[in-house]
Amino acid sequence: MRLYKFIEKEFLAGFFTDGSIRIGTIYNFKDTVEHGLSRGDQSEGKHHLIRGIDGTVSLSKDKHEPIISEVFKMEGDGKAQISNLSIIVPRRCEDGFVFCTSYIYNENLFRRWHQENGVDSCYEITNPKAFIAAVSCKIKNSAKFFVNSNVTYTEKNIDYQSAHANSHPAFTKVRDDYGWQYENRSVWGAKGPCGALRPWVIHVPEAREYCKPFSFLENGEVNYAGV
Repeated sequence: MRLYKFIEKEFLAGFFTDGSIRIGTIYNFKDTVEHGLSRGDQSEGKHHLIRGIDGTVSLSKDKHEPIISEVFKMEGDGKAQISNLSIIVPRRCEDGFVFCTSYIYNENLFRRWHQENGVDSCYEITNPKAFIAAVSCKIKNSAKFFVNSNVTYTEKNIDYQSAHANSHPAFTKVRDDYGWQYENRSVWGAKGPCGALRPWVIHVPEAREYCKPFSFLENGEVNYAGV
């Protein structure tokens, strides 16, 4: 697998000059004013599970019902019945550091990113595993690597019995809004007690070995490095 980073030309140049990389945070991407509606998402790090009840469900303190028991707490010998409603509960993750890429490349995707955010350059990560290892080594005193994964695109509310119900909230996005992005994420957790996490720029010149400039959008035309 290869990954692709759509980025502004000045930041691509900075990476290949001295290895500078911006590492964001999950919660910071909630800010749609700063990041826009394609990079930003007010629901970052959170999704919702839904259980629809078409018939009738009986409740008591000794009977656990998925989703329902999170909302209705029965005590003593009390019993109740609920029917014909839907219950929605949130799932949230802690904040963490995140580096976002795309797991496919095509010119339509490049043009969409240019339209949405004005990016005009793309570099290819030819060895994602080694790239992530280089970044993880650089920040090992402050953060611990958690996982790299493609984002799972879901409905706005995820059925509690679906295959995505147990997906980690750091790796879910609403399909209708963000499915066009084909996003891959690397996430790191902060080490030790700390305050609110903030995005940071790090310098990882070692990571350049596993990347190469790939394409540029100039005057409406996509040009490729080395061509």
